Amino acid sequence: MKASKYNYILNKNNLSYWYNGIEHTFFRLPIDLGEKIKELITTPAILLSLNEAFYNKLKSNGFIIEDNIDELNIIRAKYEEEINKKDYFLIVLPTLNCNFKCWYCIQNHIPSIMSANTIDKVKAHIDYMINTKHIKSLHLEWFGGEPFMFFQKVIKPISQYAIEQCTKANLSFYNSATTNGYYLMPAVLEDLVLLQFKKFHITLDGPQKIHDRVKFQQGCPSAFQRTLQNIENILNISIDIIVWLRINYTQESLDDVIVEQINGIISPVNRSRVIINPKKVWQERVNKSIFKETSSLLNKFEKSGYKVVRLDVINNFVPCYASRKYYNAINYNGDVVKCTANDDLYAKDAPGHLNGDGSIAWRKDFKVKFCKKRFENDICLNCNYLPICMGMCPRDYNKEEFYCKMDNSDINIKNALINYIDSEYEKNK
Repeated sequence: MKASKYNYILNKNNLSYWYNGIEHTFFRLPIDLGEKIKELITTPAILLSLNEAFYNKLKSNGFIIEDNIDELNIIRAKYEEEINKKDYFLIVLPTLNCNFKCWYCIQNHIPSIMSANTIDKVKAHIDYMINTKHIKSLHLEWFGGEPFMFFQKVIKPISQYAIEQCTKANLSFYNSATTNGYYLMPAVLEDLVLLQFKKFHITLDGPQKIHDRVKFQQGCPSAFQRTLQNIENILNISIDIIVWLRINYTQESLDDVIVEQINGIISPVNRSRVIINPKKVWQERVNKSIFKETSSLLNKFEKSGYKVVRLDVINNFVPCYASRKYYNAINYNGDVVKCTANDDLYAKDAPGHLNGDGSIAWRKDFKVKFCKKRFENDICLNCNYLPICMGMCPRDYNKEEFYCKMDNSDINIKNALINYIDSEYEKNK
């Protein structure tokens, strides 16, 4: 037996924290005992003779493994298994236009709407994936621009068709959307249930004053209040709906007054179905020390009854959903891309386009480049954070130079692991 390469053993405040990156198992011990175990884990046979029960716990949770196990091969195998699953994730963009003009947005908001002809091609594509590719499930995600600008004209007819076809084929169906929440008004609530919406990704840009400075339009006194009231309304219509509430932050906007403001609109009974996830605005410089402020903010949200994301790492061996074989994004004009966060959406020669029969014609060599395993380099393969990072973003498929994804994030992985383990222990008291 030997110690796993992907054990993260950390000390803080007289406690020893243990986390295994492959199995995502964890525990904590008094620091003196943790230091002794840390020494003994290099010679598991001695640990077995001293404490068989604890030895078995370490073994069953992946902290010690058989000598002949190659953990890199386990990571590679799990990666292949995940990216080849036939659970189809399809993003559809009804438009690239948006009712807001957020200063940090990476997209060009082009006046546009998916045509009837392209809608028919999307329907044909759904048929093609069900009948020819034999997918096992379908997850539709609406994106933009702001997709709900064209709810009746695009989202509703495609969703209805997808549900009908999945029902005929006895496949599970899942509807979700990334939206600014402005158009989730009472008039659409009943349809959201009928169209089987289960998840919404919605962003706030800080407390009300700052959010309303970023997102505003004529006739709306407060986009902040409108968005939150719409969230409250959709949570009221179905207990099956959850909301991932992303809090975009800068040094200026990271203010815990936002907790009280959100509490003023989201009722206590609905808060457990709101998941809070702070994210740095990409233009803001990296600041690892900001962890204390984001952690304090999450503590206050959690005490108010919300779920929070404390450990924002890879837990399924896939660096991005765009790495999956059974994932695509269809633009309003019928172009097909793998990543919606780069310039492919606006390219004259898009990576792919829909054929009339619903198949996708890909640009020569694009999929080979895009699907290249970005973690297959010496730095990633020798890094013990590999299974919770999985290397560079696949959208950088044209870049040859290496960069560390964690260097570009505010996350301090050691602090995040400790904070996560502490919070899990608090929940189980």
